[in-house]
Amino acid sequence: MAAKTDLVKHDYFPPFGGLKSFYEVALHGSAVKAALRLGVSASSVSHQLKSLEAELGVRLIENRKGKLCLTAHGSQYFEDIKGPMSDLLRATETIRSSPDRKRVSLTLTPSFAADWLMHRLLDLGRAHPELDIDLITTTRVVDLARESIDLAIRRGSGDWPGYIATPLLHETIVPVVAPGVLAPSTSVKPGDILKNSRLLENTTVEGEWDIWCAARGIVIPDTVQRYKLATYELTVQAARDGLGIALGRKPLVDHFLAAGDLEQAFQARDVHDTSYYILRRDEPMRLDVKRLHAWLMAQSS
Repeated sequence: MAAKTDLVKHDYFPPFGGLKSFYEVALHGSAVKAALRLGVSASSVSHQLKSLEAELGVRLIENRKGKLCLTAHGSQYFEDIKGPMSDLLRATETIRSSPDRKRVSLTLTPSFAADWLMHRLLDLGRAHPELDIDLITTTRVVDLARESIDLAIRRGSGDWPGYIATPLLHETIVPVVAPGVLAPSTSVKPGDILKNSRLLENTTVEGEWDIWCAARGIVIPDTVQRYKLATYELTVQAARDGLGIALGRKPLVDHFLAAGDLEQAFQARDVHDTSYYILRRDEPMRLDVKRLHAWLMAQSS
């Protein structure tokens, strides 16, 4: 019986979560970078490391003036496990690269995809070359379970029954116009500026200008001219073409403002408009879904 007990003890695996956290921290020297690679929080990485150290009975990592460094035991342990861990990663990547590998699906609106996500996709590819992403751009209501979609990004209040909603970023709505469109004026009052301007209205948000102005105590002149357009994208494009003033959504119009294609027409009292959320089903996420979720959250910060 003693020999059998010793054999069981000798073959007992250490906690694999701790092994993964240790391996990534040893490679990158940072709990934050390890967390992004693993799709978990930095505190989770620290907890996993402490559990592994408790299991082994030695210190593996120590903090030296804010930098995580390997102890002597840690250096030896890393040398012993990095070969097998690399083999495991290669074997896993072989399976992931198979033709029937499942892809990570993300649904989001066309405007959010075009104005926020698309110019970040190169960074995603560099950070996670192992991820295959299916982007589903639509404004319709999507049933994630029925349509087998992993993640969604949507605007709203955060209340979606049956889903877990994580705040991604806050949206601020500002009046935008092409440079040179507004007539020179000494007045900075919004009502005076609107009086001689044309309003570009996105008809997918009924009465958007009236709602926005009412929330800020701005009176729209009765004589103001209005153009109605079918989508947010068309409305912003019309503003870029010099047809009038549109309500742009920051941060979606940030790159247009930075490039000088648009400018803010006038200042108004800041009001909390709405927010974007990442939605997922109330069930455990696969590792690849966790990685995309963590990367999206990192982009918002």
